[in-house]
Amino acid sequence: MAMAGVEHRVLYRDPRFYASFPSLTAMPDGSVLLAFRRARDHRWLRGPEYGAGEAGFNHVDHLDSRSQTVLLRLGPDAEPLGEAVALSPDPQAADQDASLLTLRDGRILLTGFRWYPVPSSQGDDLRALGIGLAGSPQKTGDLYIFWGGYSRHSDDGGRNWTPHRDLPPLPGHPDLVPGRRPFHGGAVRGRAVEAPDGTILQTGYTHHPSTGTYASHLFASTDRGESWVHRAVIAIDSDAKAGFCETALHLDADGVLHAFHRTTGLDDCLATSRSTDLGHSWEPWRRHAVVGHPYDACPLPDGRLLLVGGYRHAPYGVRARLYDPRRQQPDEVPELILRDDGPAPDLGYPWASVLPDGRAMVAYYICDATGSRGIEATLFRP
Repeated sequence: MAMAGVEHRVLYRDPRFYASFPSLTAMPDGSVLLAFRRARDHRWLRGPEYGAGEAGFNHVDHLDSRSQTVLLRLGPDAEPLGEAVALSPDPQAADQDASLLTLRDGRILLTGFRWYPVPSSQGDDLRALGIGLAGSPQKTGDLYIFWGGYSRHSDDGGRNWTPHRDLPPLPGHPDLVPGRRPFHGGAVRGRAVEAPDGTILQTGYTHHPSTGTYASHLFASTDRGESWVHRAVIAIDSDAKAGFCETALHLDADGVLHAFHRTTGLDDCLATSRSTDLGHSWEPWRRHAVVGHPYDACPLPDGRLLLVGGYRHAPYGVRARLYDPRRQQPDEVPELILRDDGPAPDLGYPWASVLPDGRAMVAYYICDATGSRGIEATLFRP
């Protein structure tokens, strides 16, 4: 179903950078904080015509030794307030996705994961030590060691941030660097929740040693994000066919915790999981007739849930569902098309927030006619 009365905004675009993977959090003063990953895009050196056309639209590069988390504050009408500001990086590794959550006491929590760059000339020696490497010398220049998940926080409205703090090691997973660095937390992308008792719940994912497919994990903090424990595996496929990753959480008014998974091996369909004990145990995962990835689940003031996801099948864009998670399933309600004009499938990762006037804002990344990836938003009344 095509949406009427929508407004599209460009929040950030710079031809020198590849901007992607946004997240949003509403602030107590009515503003919204936007975080996204910014990496170098060398194509600007060759001129704007180099990025246009099929080659430019399909240029995908999600590994960069200088990728960083950037913050941009948005006003009540989703207008940028000031310039985008890059956060201090991890001293050893490149920051990847960022996920934001504002706690009830005003603290802002930021979680994410990192890649550790190493010279390609060291690849054979490092692999001989049992260290896994990503990337290729020809495409990414450097090689990369997955460096694990982290959290950091701000107590002054996002002006100053604590250093990166590793999430706890995943039980049963081999070290990232044998004998030197455990497998901290997995990759982290997806909305966290704060329970009524103050417990913060955040997801991570990685390939599970027993299946070789992605499994989604849950981490918990009872001290406002100062420390974390691994609470449970949310979803895993014992048949080693399906994978679950980039999981968003929603805690409904009945205390049921819902998990929304991007999947592999399921024809790009949504899968969900439910827990009635704050994630200590989980019901079997369920597949839905909803296509796209990944998902964000934004609670609305009237109790409904705004579920948004990227759509990387022609026509490329962003889609949504509006429903009551206590009484309905996401595939029982109509699909809403927010965008269907994406020039290429490398887009999406939407994240939603509610503006003070009740409108919903859905931020995502998408390329323009020159192939430049930027952060845009769609505003509408749900």
